[in-house]
This record gives sequence, C-alpha cells and structure tokens, in this order.
Amino acid sequence: MALGSGAFSTVEANRQAEVTVTGDSNAYLALGPGDQNGAFVDEDDGQVVLDFSGNRNGGVGVGGDSTYTFDDTLWVQNQGTSSTYVWTSVESSTFADGAFYLYTHSNRDTQFSEGDAVELGIGESIPLGVYIDTTEISTDSYDVDLTIHGAGEPPQDGSDDGGDEESEPVPEELIGTLSFDSTASLLGTDTPGSLPDGELPGDPGGLTDEQIVVRAEAGAQSVDEDGNGDSVPYGDDDPLPLMAYDDGIFAAGVPFVQDDTAFAQYGNDELFLNLFDRELGSGTVLWDEGHGQFYDLAAHTAIETYVEDADYTLSATTDIAADLADADGVVITSPADTFSDAELEALASFADDGGLVVLMDQSDYNNFDATSNLNEIAAALSTAIRFNDNQVLNGDGDFAFTTTQFNTDDHPSLFGERAGIGLELDRDESYEVDVVSVADGDTADVQFADGTEKTVRILGVDTAETGGTEERIEEYEGVTDGDALREEADAASAYAEDLLNGETVTLTFDDNEPLRGSYGRLLGYLELPNGDVYNERVIEDGYARLYSSGFANHDRYWDHERAARDAGTNLWSVSDTSAVPESGDSAVESLFFPEAVAVSGGTTVVSSEGDDPLVALDDDAGVAVLGGPIVDEEFESDEGGPGIEGYGQYPFLTNVIDRLAGGIDGRVLIDGGHGQFNAGFSIAAEDAAYYQRYLEGQSTAALDSIAFQPTNDLLDDNGPALLDGDETVASALVVSTPTEALSTDERDRITTFADAGGAVVLLGTAADTDALGNFDPLLADLDADVGFTTTAVTDGDDNLAGASNPATTNFADGTELFDPFTASTDGGGESPSVTIVEVSGETEYVLMENTGSATVEMENWSVGDAADHTYTFPATALGAGETVVVSNDGKSGGTVPDADILRNWDEGYVWNNGGDTATLADADGETVDSYSY
Repeated sequence: MALGSGAFSTVEANRQAEVTVTGDSNAYLALGPGDQNGAFVDEDDGQVVLDFSGNRNGGVGVGGDSTYTFDDTLWVQNQGTSSTYVWTSVESSTFADGAFYLYTHSNRDTQFSEGDAVELGIGESIPLGVYIDTTEISTDSYDVDLTIHGAGEPPQDGSDDGGDEESEPVPEELIGTLSFDSTASLLGTDTPGSLPDGELPGDPGGLTDEQIVVRAEAGAQSVDEDGNGDSVPYGDDDPLPLMAYDDGIFAAGVPFVQDDTAFAQYGNDELFLNLFDRELGSGTVLWDEGHGQFYDLAAHTAIETYVEDADYTLSATTDIAADLADADGVVITSPADTFSDAELEALASFADDGGLVVLMDQSDYNNFDATSNLNEIAAALSTAIRFNDNQVLNGDGDFAFTTTQFNTDDHPSLFGERAGIGLELDRDESYEVDVVSVADGDTADVQFADGTEKTVRILGVDTAETGGTEERIEEYEGVTDGDALREEADAASAYAEDLLNGETVTLTFDDNEPLRGSYGRLLGYLELPNGDVYNERVIEDGYARLYSSGFANHDRYWDHERAARDAGTNLWSVSDTSAVPESGDSAVESLFFPEAVAVSGGTTVVSSEGDDPLVALDDDAGVAVLGGPIVDEEFESDEGGPGIEGYGQYPFLTNVIDRLAGGIDGRVLIDGGHGQFNAGFSIAAEDAAYYQRYLEGQSTAALDSIAFQPTNDLLDDNGPALLDGDETVASALVVSTPTEALSTDERDRITTFADAGGAVVLLGTAADTDALGNFDPLLADLDADVGFTTTAVTDGDDNLAGASNPATTNFADGTELFDPFTASTDGGGESPSVTIVEVSGETEYVLMENTGSATVEMENWSVGDAADHTYTFPATALGAGETVVVSNDGKSGGTVPDADILRNWDEGYVWNNGGDTATLADADGETVDSYSY
C-alpha cells in the first residue's frame, strides 16, 4: 500500500495522503473509514485517500510545525478464512523516523510495528489512528511508502530493545487458579462503545490482547449492580478483562490479596509477588491510605509478611506526593477521595521514572467503588487502562469466582508457581488442631501444628446470627419471631464455647464438598476429645438447623433436626409452622424464568411472549417440566436481587404440584443430592428459603401448613421420605438440573412414587444444556411425554434483570394454575375471605365484600335467613376488594347500596324488620360468614 504525495506547510496548504490498495488484498484484508475520524477518509476505485486538508471535515485538518493524532481514522479487517497477524511499516526519505505512522489506541505514541502485531480472528477488525509530525517539513511534495502487513504467524521483532514480555522465560510450573471476590472489570478495545465521549477525563484508548493479563472465564457477565446506569456494556461474547499491564502500570478489578483470600488454594499471592520480582527485584512499595480507602494495609497483613520475606517493604502512607521520592512502587486501592493535581503530577513523574504503580478497583455493589477517582489517576498516568463501574458475575451468576484464563504468552513470569502463603491441606487427611476462638455456633478459628490459624465453617449446620448481623428468618422452619431467634443465636454461641473453646479436636473433610467455601473458610467436621462430632451434636441438641449442602451425612443430620423439632428443644421451642401467616398468594399475572430453556411435549401451559414453550405437563405421568428454576431466591430483593413483586412464581409452582398430585396432602421435597447446591444454575433447599416460607403459610384440606424439605439420598431410610412402602408420604419431588446422573435405583424409586400418585417437577436451565441430559433417563423411566430442548429462550424487552431471564404473560386459557393457591378447589387452602357487611330488613338486601387478596369463585354458594329462605349464586367471580349485593328486585322499595355485582332475588320479603341472621355458605355447604341484626 503506497502513501501518495501531499504538501505539509501552512494551514492554507493542501494536505492530502493516499493509501492505495494494491493487488487482490480484499480477499485477505480490508480497509475502511473509522467511526471517530473516518471523515478524513475518502474511498475511490480501490484507493483509500486520507485527506487532512480540511476539505472533508468542515475545515478541520493539520497545519505546519505541529504534531497531530487522529484516533480511529481507519479500520483493518481480516476477511480471510483463518486468523492473521497484522502490523504496519513506513518508509520515507523525508519524514524522520516516527514522524508519520499508524498506531493502535493502546499506544498512540508508538508506531504499530511488527513488535506490537495484533492477531485478528476471522472477521475481526482493529481501529487504527494516524500520527503526523509536521515540525520538520517544508512546503513540497513527498513520497511515503506505508505497508499494512498480514501473516499467519507472528512476525519476528526486528527492533533492538524488544519488549519485556517477549524476553520473559516461561516457568516450568504455573499457578493453578486465581480467585476474584466482588470484582469490577477493565475496559479496552474489546469493549464496543466503551466510555462515551466526555464521560471520563482523558482518552481511554484501549487494551490490546498483549496488555490484558487475566480474563474471566467464558460466560461471565457484566452487571450494573448499583443500578446507577454508569457501567459500560460489553458484547455478548467478549471475555471480560480482570487484570492488565501497561508499561509499569498494573491494574486489577479488585484488591485480590486481602487477608481472607484462600492463598493456599489460589495463586493470588504468587502473582502479586511475581509482579514485584519482574518489575522491581527489591525495594519499598507504598500502600496509599490517604484517600479514604477501605482496603488499607491492615487488611493485607498476610501479603505484607509474604513480600517482606522476599526482600520488599510494604509501607502505609498518607502523604503520597512526599513519600514517592523514596519508593520503588505504590499500591492504590479504590480511593474514596480524589487525588489533588499535585498528587497526580507526582504519580505521573514517578511512573515516567520507572516506578511500579498498582491500581485496584472493586465492584460497584452498593456503589462502594471509586471508579471515577481511579480513572482520573489512570488518565494522569497516560495509560490505556480504565476501570468499568460494574460488577462481574461468573457464568453461574456468582460474584465470588475463579478463573484460569491467563495470558501466559505475553506475561508468563507473572504466573510462575512458587511457594505461597498458607498451609497446604489434603482433603483425605485428618488434622489435630486447637480451637483458639469461637465466633458463633457454626464458626471457629483453629490453630494447626505449625502455628497457622484458619477459620472453619462447621459443615452441615447453621446457627442463627448474633449481634447486629442480619438474619434470614425464612431459613428457620416455623420461626417468625426475630428477637426470639436472636436469643437462640446467643445460646448456640455459648453452647459452642462450652464444647469447643480451648479444646484439641480432629478436623476432617467431606468427599462431597470442597475443602473451602466461597469465603475461603475451611469446610469441615470437628471431632471432640470424647469421640462425638460437634457438627452432629449441635443439631441433636437443638441449637442449629441442618444446612442443606451436598455433604455425605445430610439426611442423617436431618433426622436429628426432626427429633429436636418434634421435642421443641432449644431453637425449636420458638418454631410453629401452623402459626406462619399466609403471604405472597395472589393471582398469577406474570412469571419469569431464570436462564430459560424451551421445553417440549405434553400440554403447554406457559409460553414466552415469542411462543417458546416454557412449562409443559404430562398429567397422566404426573410430571411437569419447567424451563427455569423459578423459585431461586437470588431474585428476591432481600437477597440483593431485583425483587419478584408482581410475579406469581410461588402460587404457580404450588398449583402445578397440586394439580399433578390431585391435592397436596404431604410434604414437598427438593432434591439436593446430585450436585445442585454447588451448581450456580440449579437450586437446592438452601436456594429456596422464601418458597419454603410461602408454603408454610398455605394450608389445604389435609394440612395446616405445607412442609418444604430437602432430601439428598432417595434410597436410604434417613431423611424425609418419598414413600412408606408403596404409599406416598410426600406429595411432590422437585428436581433442579442435576450435575450428577441419577442411579437406576433412584430412578426406579421416583417412578414408583409417581405411579403411586406423587408429582414429579423438573426445573431445567439453559446455563448448562449438557447437564440437562441427566434428566433424559429419568423422563424415559417415567414414560413421560415431556422433556427439555437445548434452546435458550431470551427476551430483550420482557425480562427480569436480563434478557436470559424472560418474563411472560402468555398463559394457557381455562386452567386453575394461575389462580391464588388458596382458591384452588383441589388443594383446599384457607377459607376465602368473603364477609357479610350489612343486612337491611326494610330495603331487603344483603351486602357482602371480598376482604381477601384473591378472586373468589362463588358459583353455587348460598345466602339465607333463619327461616331457611335461600339464595344460590350463579357463576360469580368476586375480585379482591369487590362487593356483591343480593336484593329482592326492588319489591320493598328503598335504595340498594352501590356494589360491583348486583344479584336479584325473587323470593319477596325475606329479612325480618325486627331482627334476623344471615348465613353465607360455600358450594360444599360450609359456613363462610354469618351476620345477625
């Protein structure tokens, strides 16, 4: 490609450059005008003309004795059939080296040369800017040769100095994973439309693939967690950058080496020290505490000791401008207060002189981050890195997650394995440890033989929160008094102190559970000196509830809880499920489906607004398939979700169960023994506490409260059972997408249960369609004419918190599934709340009102007097808050009160002027209300 002639002198001069496309390059690479400065580009018969004279852009152009940069003037695209490396070169006898070149936005100060070649996938493009220096140019015509290169292999860098990344040795062993807990992401050229003009100071530039050090795993999501609308969206398939490096500037979306990091499990500490070794070798690194940081050095004592053992000094500073002169590096975490101009200038000089600057953001959860302050620092440092005002969730929707997406091509030394912080533990081993402190009934700190202290989250149990910590009372069956529950929390803490504190215990782990939980705490059993296991004792003695994860002893521990509950022991003395008030029961006006997947077969009762089937029933087999875990509590506002007000998730699912089971007369079970608890796309009992509370508040003809209980082993005699012999003792089994296959024996037992009249409800997901295959053998054994497809259902217009969670009102007609559950004729439920408001003997009328929250069907209901005069209602749907009046068709004269529904009674004079009693009865003849006057 040749650059044509042009005169560069004064503002009035003609300033034009031509880029000529030679040969059949369109079959391989394509050029076009960029979005930002494409107005300078003219395409004409195979030539690309760059016209900076002002003729093409409203008089804006270049003048003499100046330097210019024009971002996003051109784009180059790979139109081939395989990936290609792209770079540029310039030859000119007039322009000095570096006076005219194309650049990428990650480094506008340097020509886009072979040392910075970018790999473009099929169809991918990259924007290029133009740099022009006219300070040494006089009026004349010039020939400049510009070449845009493309090759299947990366070029060999012909420069003498090369990049640090290219000269790094590749370690023999690499760290395994990195942990991120509530992180933001970074911005770069892989972020379409990142940072609209004027939103942040300075030009954000962009990040090249070489500068991005760590990305999130595929499927991670960027969410605007604080709801301020200030996060920058990414494309659907963009892998989110979490760490980046740009010429002495290292950025991370979160302070990733806090003390609560599970260093023995993850390589965060090793990467941090590897960065120091690569950039510094030794020296003093300041930790800024002068700008209202929450994450001060005191929150990083473990990493402080770790790097000091490697010949570095971490030193807190509240006067960064003064202290930088004696430092080699600086760490800045989420500054709540802005940096002054003097501080920014000092930082810029420090970086220019070769100092290492580490910037750490945090997610915008509750708007705790300080993204704009960090981006002001980044702008002052002239780095391409910027921080996004967002929160990253992994593909399972978790804010605490891990990744192995490391850039070992360009930054291999950062990922070298080395001795890290912490004690390496083997899940198959047992350890004698001393209990040094007890936090509450389910958490203790222990000390190992080498002096290392770790926090143990006592596996399989949960005690109520103490002090001011917020408690989810819905998790505790039948408990509605928060103050009473907090008293029981204090009792549980005292119990743990008595049994554990100061004791030497044996710590063991569970094969079904990870070594550590999401907060880095060990998950283990503590065996007491007398041989008792504390985990089991605390449930037996009624101080804790069962925590329904996938641990091996789950169902046996449930039996201990049941015995303590039946006896009303300690915690359970404040539990009464029959006293739980009804809540959340109303007509189903809309439903939403998390990570929705289309279903197939059977009778479709719910479809998306685009008519994809989302719920199908096989009434003969007693099986329902739902295209999402619709009672996942993460959407509840109390859990930090968007809130499910207006959605009928709970009554709808209960109506489905009621219909398939022919009435709910036993417990509803949810399976947790097939990997559901540790799979973010599935739900176990712990993920549906709010549905549990809803069911507790419902009643049926057979039950004054519906129990919602977990089961992990469908075959043994422990835990809540499906069957007693061949008779059902449960009404339904709910199974969310299993990550582990059900055994033949388990499928046989579920089939026996369904044959005996039990309902089987399967909740699918599009988040892992491979795991959906675990349903297929069960559906085949059930001989069910329903199933799951692998088609994700999305809706960009009607959804709850994202297009992958479509909302719909597309319901089948003529079904009771969308009524409030308490109005269900099969399920019984509570008596409808219709009351007699007034009876008039003079005007001869009865006024009634529906004081409940749901529509009441009054067909075949009756109202009558003490002398057995009886009026029977025709089909009458009395909505919540509506009134109905029954009068004698005006025979007695007088004024009948206004009502929503008027019914005439041809009986004549009925109501005695001197007094009478009106009785309202339902279709079964049961008295609903009476009124005497």
